[in-house]
Amino acid sequence: MGLVIISVDIAEEVNTVQSFVEAQGLTFTILLDEDSIAARDFLVRGIPSSFFIDRSGVIQVRHSGPLEAAVIDEYVQQLLLR
Repeated sequence: MGLVIISVDIAEEVNTVQSFVEAQGLTFTILLDEDSIAARDFLVRGIPSSFFIDRSGVIQVRHSGPLEAAVIDEYVQQLLLR
């Protein structure tokens, strides 16, 4: 199984996001949602929001709020069982 992580930043300027990415040492893709289109399409109600999407492109888990490693592991295990 491959795992892809994509972060979507809502309505912030490129320089702000770039500074954050560098300060945190992030290595995954950050998509800029300057007009909040993705936020509307994914029905984001809180920030941060995380979505676990299966291989067919179907959202299986929606999580609002920060994520800890143990919770991420639990969601991934749930997806593996499907």
